[in-house]
Formats: sequence, C-alpha cells, structure tokens
Amino acid sequence: MPSRIRKQENVAEPTGKNLNEISTYHSWFNGCRLLDRPMEMLLQAPEIDLPFCLMWANENWSRRWDGGDSGVLISQDYRAEDDEALIADFGRHMRDPRYIRIGERPLFMLYRPGAIPDAARRIAKWRALFREQEYIDPIFIMAQAFDDNDPRPFGMDGAIEFPPHKLSTSCTPIEDKVQILDEDMTARIYDYGELVENALADPAPDFPLIRTLAPSWDNDPRRQGAGLVLHGSTPRLYEHWLKESISKALQNPFMGEPFLCINAWNEWAEGAYLEPDIHFGSAYLNATARAVTGFQSRLGAHRLLLIGHDAFPAGAQMLLLALGTALKRRHGIEITFVLLGGGDLLSRYRQVANVEILNPGTSSCIERLQSLKAEGFASAIMNSAVSARLAPDLGHAELPFILLIHELPGMLRQHRLEEALTLARKQARAVVVPGAQLTRLCPEAIIAPQGLYNQIAFSGNDRKRARLAYGIDPDALLVIGIGYGDARKGFDLFLQLWQMLQSPSFTGSEYHAAPDQKPRPIHFLWVGNLDEQMKRSLQTDIEGALTTRRFHLPGRVEDVNPFLSASDLFLLVSREDPYPSVALEALASGLPCVAFARNGMIPDLLSELEQEGDTRNHIIEPGDLPAIGAVILRQTHDRSDSLAYRIKRGAELAERFAFGPYVARLAALAMPELPSISVVVLSYNYAHYLAARLATIFAQDCPITEIIVLDDASNDGSAELAERIAASFGRSIKLVAGTRRSGSVFAQWRKAVDLAAGDWIWIAEADDLSQPGFLSALSNMISQSPDAVMAFCDSRVIDETGAEISADYQTYYRSHVGHRLERNMLIDGESFTREYLGKCNLVLNVSSALFRRRALSAAMESCRADLAQIRLAGDWRLISNY
Repeated sequence: MPSRIRKQENVAEPTGKNLNEISTYHSWFNGCRLLDRPMEMLLQAPEIDLPFCLMWANENWSRRWDGGDSGVLISQDYRAEDDEALIADFGRHMRDPRYIRIGERPLFMLYRPGAIPDAARRIAKWRALFREQEYIDPIFIMAQAFDDNDPRPFGMDGAIEFPPHKLSTSCTPIEDKVQILDEDMTARIYDYGELVENALADPAPDFPLIRTLAPSWDNDPRRQGAGLVLHGSTPRLYEHWLKESISKALQNPFMGEPFLCINAWNEWAEGAYLEPDIHFGSAYLNATARAVTGFQSRLGAHRLLLIGHDAFPAGAQMLLLALGTALKRRHGIEITFVLLGGGDLLSRYRQVANVEILNPGTSSCIERLQSLKAEGFASAIMNSAVSARLAPDLGHAELPFILLIHELPGMLRQHRLEEALTLARKQARAVVVPGAQLTRLCPEAIIAPQGLYNQIAFSGNDRKRARLAYGIDPDALLVIGIGYGDARKGFDLFLQLWQMLQSPSFTGSEYHAAPDQKPRPIHFLWVGNLDEQMKRSLQTDIEGALTTRRFHLPGRVEDVNPFLSASDLFLLVSREDPYPSVALEALASGLPCVAFARNGMIPDLLSELEQEGDTRNHIIEPGDLPAIGAVILRQTHDRSDSLAYRIKRGAELAERFAFGPYVARLAALAMPELPSISVVVLSYNYAHYLAARLATIFAQDCPITEIIVLDDASNDGSAELAERIAASFGRSIKLVAGTRRSGSVFAQWRKAVDLAAGDWIWIAEADDLSQPGFLSALSNMISQSPDAVMAFCDSRVIDETGAEISADYQTYYRSHVGHRLERNMLIDGESFTREYLGKCNLVLNVSSALFRRRALSAAMESCRADLAQIRLAGDWRLISNY
C-alpha cells in the first residue's frame, strides 16, 4: 500500500535529509518481473518524496537464497533476445524524476557481474542500448561481492561495497570466543568491531567506489546454521563507523559526489536493518541522525578517554576495563577506550564503550584525537607507562590527561620506556601510583591504591564444589597462584616449589613437626594461561606434576572466586609485580598471603596488615623457596585458623579495598572542573513513580559521584524495584533499605547527609522528575561561585501522570518578590534570608536544589530541636537557617 511506503519515508526522513534515498533490488528473470508491486506503487505515487535507484539482483532465485545452481526456483539465463526489454524496463524507472543521478547520469547497479557470461561484451551492449534506445547514459556500478571487487575488467564505471562481502575476509573468526548453543552450527562469526576497524583502514582504490556500512548482519534465517554473523554490533559502534565514513566520503567522492550506502534499511532475514526493533528501539536511526547531521548530545561536555596499551587479558588491561565500567555505571560518564593494540579482551571492551585502536606518531592518530576532542572528549586517563607513547599525540591534540603508572623500574628498563615516560610525566595533569615504592621513581606522584574491582567473598559452597571438581580432599591444603604463567609472574618458581615439596629429603629447615602429627596432603593450583615459551621449556616437569593429580592447571577463568574459596594459602611468587589485583582478591577472600620482599608494593601492604595485628601473612626473601616450603609445611599441621575468622577478615579487607573511592578519585583528577555531587532519592511506597524518577536521574548530562536510594521501609516493593530499574539502565545505585519507618522526612535528610560522599548533595524526592540539563545548569553556576552553599531553580508543576499543570512558579514568585526571580542571580545568604525567605518559602521544591553537604549538615545540626517538632514547613525553617 502507498500509505506504508509513506510511513517508511516518515521514519527515515528525520534521521537526515539524504537518508531517505533507497537502492532497491530489481528482480527481473528472462522478461518476468517478481516482487514488483512496491516499486510500481512508488512510481504511481509521485507525491511520495523517496529518491531511489535500482540494483539488478541478477542471480538465480534458489531455495537457499544463495544464488547458486541447486534448488533453483527461477533461473537467470541472460537470453540475448531479452536485452531490449531489459533495458526498456530499467529506462522506464530511470525517467522518474526521483531516480538518483550524478549530473544527468542515473545510477545502474549490478549485483553479480561475474555471473554474466562474457560480461564485458554484454555490458558494453547494454550500455549502447541505453544510449540508442532510451537516450540514457547510466553509470554502471558493480557490487563488491563473491570475490569480484574491481569494476574495470567488466567495463563498468565504479563499484559499491556490499558488506559483509569483502570486508569480512580480513577478519578473524571468533566462534571459539562465543557460546554456541547449536552443536551442528557451521556459521562463521566475526567481531563487528574488528570489521569496522578494517573497513575504516581500507585504503581508497584507484577506481570510483561507494563505501557501504552494515548496522549488523546475521543471515541464519536464510542459511540455517551455515550463514555469517557479525557479533557485537552496537548503535555507538555503528555511529562511529558512519561518522568516519562520512568524513572519508567527503575526502574521496564518487565521481564528484560524496556517496555512502547502508546495508540495509529493512533486510530483517539477514539481520541487517535500521528500522526500529524491540531491543534497540530507534537507537540505530538516532545514531544515523547524529552522524549525518554532526549533532552531539549534551553529554559531549563530559566525555572521557581511557587509554591502554592493548586488550591482552592481563592485570592492567582488566583494570582499565573495570575502570571504564565503573565510570559509566556509577558516575554516568561517557567514555571511549583508546588502545594501541588489540587482544582477546576487545569484545569485552566494546561491550562497555567504543574502542579506537590508534598508531602513535602518525598523522591519522593525531587527526583522530583532534576529532575526539571536538566530539567532547575533553580529557583522558592514561593507564600505563607502556601507553606513554601516545603522550606527544595527545599534546598535539591539546588533550590533557592523568597518568597511571603501574610498572616497576625493571619492566620500564626491559621495554625501554624511560624516555617516553619522562615526557608523559611532564605533560600529565597528575601522576598516580599504587604505592609509596613508585614515588622514588616519580616524586610528584599521588598515591592511590587501585582497589578491588571484582566482587570477592568466601563461599563454603564454592569451596566444596571446586574441590570436588578437581579431586581435592576436604582436609587437603590447597596452595594457589594466579596470573599469566610467565617468568615475571614466577610460574617456574611455583612449579619448582611443588617439586621441592615432593622430595622426601625436604623437611623445611625452619619447621619441625611433632612426631605424632599427621600432615594434610598438599595440592597446588595455578589459575591462568601459561606463556607458550614457558610451557614448552617446562613441558616434561608440568606433565610430571599433573600426573600426580595434586598439581592442577584449570587455565584462565572468568570468575576466580570459587578457586580462592577452595584454597588455604595464596602465593605471590612474581619476580616483579607492582600491585597485583589477584593479591587483593586473595586477601579479600580471607586467605593468608606469602610474597617475596621488594617485588612490588604488596609486601608493603602485608607489613601494614601485620602492624595492625594480622600475622597470618609472610614476606620471604626473593627466591627463597625453602622458606616458603617451611611455611607450607607448617600449614599442613596448623589448623588454628577458624573459618569464622577467615570470613570476617576477608569481609573487612574487601571493604578496605573498595574500588569505588579509587574510581571517584581518578574521575576528580581527570575532570577537576566537575563538582562532586551525591544524589539521594528519598522514597516511601513510591513504586509507581520510581522508574520515571530514576530514569531522569540516569539521563542527567552531568556526571555524578553516586546515587543512593534511601527507602524508608516501603511495603510496596519499592526497594527491590529500584535495583531492577538501575540494572535495566546499566547503572549502579547504593540501596539503603530501612526495616522500620523513621516517621520523619528530616530523619531521612539527616541520614542522606551522613551517607553521602560528595561535596554537594541533591535530595531527589521519588515523586519528582527532572530535565536532563538540571544538574549541569546548577553545577555550572556553583563552579563559577566557589563560596556558594546552595543553588536552586524554578520548577514545572505536573500531576501524578506527568502532565503539566503549570509551566513555572513565576506567578507565585512575582506575588511576593516581584520580578527578581525571573533571571539568574547570585546573592549572599543573609540577604536571601532577609529579603526573600523572610516573606515566604521560595524554595518550593527541595528536588530543585543543590546543597553543599557540609553546610547542610551544620544547618540541620543547629536546628535539630525545631526539626523534630515542626510538622509543616520544616524545609523553610532549615533553609532559613542555612
């Protein structure tokens, strides 16, 4: 129906004035047209402003939709006697004034020129027929598919990409990295992000080419487990591809015109479509609009780059991934990862944010950094000395950054990083190190231990299951090591220690067991992949250890918590390891830890814990395996550690190593212009309003320090609902659910002030809403007024459905203070109390205000007695005392 075509036009049109141009398949078989009704309806409705061109789908129509010779339903025979009718049919469409042209020449696309017998001669004949019969000189364009990429051998004028054809050939299959549910599936799966990077890196050919993008691709519905899948597409990745492709199209126009194509508008059977769906809604259309128009959302002012050296699954890379996740989930900061190389973690990085892989020292790198700055990425966090090679390019792009240094001097020398690091230190806005040891290298550095980014806690059930899975007796002593098994991490020492303990002659020089004590059997377990060179050099020893069934190598795992719970002692046998997260995880699970002295900053932490009374940990001279052996033998007889103490101590250390404060501190250092704002949602039986309220908080275009939901013992499921809503938005909240009603809103205010960590506090009542720019507007004001203690704005009045009752409170304001609140103003507190609050309460909605937390706390303390008695207008009393 023409009405449906109009709807298609209406959906496409807002995304950009040129997006509603379509290239549509033209199915013509030996004089027979198929699937022609939509195009005929369009031709008969000239009022529909939908420019179009045709691509002849010149292949057999088969049951498998692959154009092959098996299961053919209708064949494509290219009969010479049909040529005039073929050209006449195309000419009829090309005479429509909406047909897409370059100058006076319409575009004529061929899907498979390679399928045409004697193609060059036949195409030359068609070109002549167009001129002689139809008086048209089309531009012949071939699709780059089925390994035919160059139009010149066919006598054609140019080509158009047809992804995933061509672009996927240089991608690495990732079937081994995704969960396959169909054991009979033979489909090829490629990473969408890798395909995007390959497409953008593809050099311009020496013939006219129209670049093409695919929002996504999965043709399994047509190929039944034997198709091709682009995995990991997101609107943001697609937007990045389109934005960069637009720039390239402007630099390399097609026959004088910048063209781009998107495959496809509504190819649902191949998972390639821009149309709205249930999962993403209109996100891909919105991304298209942003890329086409150059529009940037207001989030652009608070974007942050996270820079890492690669995506190899190791400590610093996992830290960067966790940092990006926390900045998005906890603080609402929009990020992009900039990496200097790839790796197995790329897909996980791309699940969090866009990933740019740049080559330092190149003009393209500097240009991309300048583009990112123009897009609102105003600062960066550089997460390693290895990444310091990018510092000069950041300088050229005028992008400030803070530098996190994790590497110790030995690694810096090994990788020859001293010169690059020296330059980066001079450029950095701040240098951050995890411990005092690195301040000898960088005296100017700020000490900030990174904290624990994984949830770690002892689990009795995990302990039982893991031991059962590996045949470890409940009473056995399990010693664990974790990390990438190379020389730096000391896997060879771990294995040597195991071998030493197997020797009957080793008794431990520092330990002598009582004759009647029966030792516990000893098991060793190393979690992590082994370095290939290490594996080859120790192959015989490893195989020998594994045959005992008391030496275990589970490889790299996503969740290390069950193995920590199963273990009794953690060994950090690294030769050099700055501040490994695995040691923090072991301590947080309640394990005692053994580490070599001076191998990093964990020994300093263990010394600190010992001074606090925790004597379970041991610091051993580097390489002294017999001393570690003595510790282990002692553990085989010592059963004094209670499980209750382990659980208690682990929980204490997990809280001590919390990741949140570390992330908040880095955000403050990287974006010092932002105020620190805690949002506290006060709720009592507000389940009906809570989803909308939290949505408007998550939509704020100003990053925040934390979101606390303070539930006053609701009985309508509000507390549980708040957590579900946050999860659906991919955000984190801190839920504080009361078990007994406080009976006082000001008791909740007091609790909010005590819980909040930010310098400023926004008390966001659960039945209110806010515009996305609310916080940024007020934070802009307070950032210009260092002595400010409160900021507030006008409000709209809405009913319980969200419908507007009144656009503002200006009529009320004018009735009391004239026109003075019609504009922004800065006023001292005494004058505001006397001239404004002395007449009436003009802060009519507490949700419209930001309070400096300490000032609010002092005000509440000074009028505590009044607030306990006043039943009405307590907020007026409090703000007057502010």
